[in-house]
Amino acid sequence: MTSLEFEQAHQPRNDGSLIVSLAGLAISAAKASVSGLGRWHKQRRDRAAFQTLLGKDEWVYRDLGIHRGDVEWASRLPMNVNAALELEKMRNRSLRNW
Repeated sequence: MTSLEFEQAHQPRNDGSLIVSLAGLAISAAKASVSGLGRWHKQRRDRAAFQTLLGKDEWVYRDLGIHRGDVEWASRLPMNVNAALELEKMRNRSLRNW
């Protein structure tokens, strides 16, 4: 192998693989951000719908098998917790205790 062939064989390849890798990482990060944003937006919509339970008449709570205090407790849960699901779990536990 001549020194010219050796030099050519050990030259860094510039075939765009670094750019392709960086672009792939950027696309993955963008997808994760969009997915997270969509999940956050759904949680906000769900919480807003859940908030409509606050201030209802007592017969609505009885009909649902819950108490006003349960709804107030669930409304103070962090946004990353599905308040309606937690309220449903609470209702199911209280029904089993009957």
